[in-house]
Amino acid sequence: MQKHCNKVISTLWVFIILFNGGCTNNNEPLLDELVSGVYKSRIVTNYEVNGMRDGATTQVFIKILLENGERVQLNLEIVYNPTPILRSGSWQVDGKQSGSGNVMAKSIRFLGGQGDSPSLGGRFELKEGSRSRFRVVVPLRPVNKQSL
Repeated sequence: MQKHCNKVISTLWVFIILFNGGCTNNNEPLLDELVSGVYKSRIVTNYEVNGMRDGATTQVFIKILLENGERVQLNLEIVYNPTPILRSGSWQVDGKQSGSGNVMAKSIRFLGGQGDSPSLGGRFELKEGSRSRFRVVVPLRPVNKQSL
């Protein structure tokens, strides 16, 4: 009887931990930089997601400001067939260690956009040449209309 009770309590703890983990909602992007073969987190102080949808294509510009004043910008072209696909992507960083390259989508989240602005988020790898330089997680967020 004692073993059965311990098993039930252990199972209950697993459900509590999973429930609490599932309820967390991170609304801030994450940006890690590959330094000497190890990803190191960078502190994001601000970010914005702008762009415009035109039919089955959305142009998205994600600007991320880092703690030391560096700015990382992702330029993405998303198409729908019917799921979202990154057709092309580039990035650049302005600051002490400037650079640029291509964006690879690890996962993309896309919602709506028929009558209102679409929402976009996902996990991206930023490559400089053939090497990874950053990995970015952008939470699902409405794409603000690009001002002309």
